[in-house]
Amino acid sequence: MTFDSAKVPGGDVAAWGAECREKALGGVRDRDWRAIYDWTKSWIGWGGGAWLPDTWLLYAVSALIEGKPRGAVHSLDLGLKTWLAGGTDRAALTWCRGVIVVDRLADPKTALLDLSDSVADVPAWAESDAGDRLDRCRHVAQVSRKRVASVKPRPAHEGPENFLHVVAPPVGARTDGEQPIVWSAIEAFFRSVPQ
Repeated sequence: MTFDSAKVPGGDVAAWGAECREKALGGVRDRDWRAIYDWTKSWIGWGGGAWLPDTWLLYAVSALIEGKPRGAVHSLDLGLKTWLAGGTDRAALTWCRGVIVVDRLADPKTALLDLSDSVADVPAWAESDAGDRLDRCRHVAQVSRKRVASVKPRPAHEGPENFLHVVAPPVGARTDGEQPIVWSAIEAFFRSVPQ
């Protein structure tokens, strides 16, 4: 598939992205994983959302609502591997990945890698007590009996060069690490839960 701006519903990438975002957020309110997934996919492909942490976080929420935490980790990995180059955005998604692994997959040893790697750069909107949360994970990891990792290691960033033709270009101005527009609606899915 190749992106064609003439095929964007309404002809305006930014307007279509905003509509997709609102409909995905409606899915969050309704706890409808399929609506979140479908509208987020459209936002990524046709509304400029591939370049935003918002969409990858929404994909993860869709998987969490569906009861598939490994799928949520995979969703974050898509953004980390290809689309998000900013160090603070990457730290936020890496932190959220670690939180899912420790809280939803009960795998503190594997989560420790993500939390340790991102603790210095995770923005306060994603975790205000990152140091304490990391210490709790270290403690739980020391006594964990889990021997096999629940998920593969986080992928290295390869960049979007080979995929630029399949998604809409970015729209609007955004600063690396800026709180995602969707965060207030989805943050509960990523809140640290003491172990």
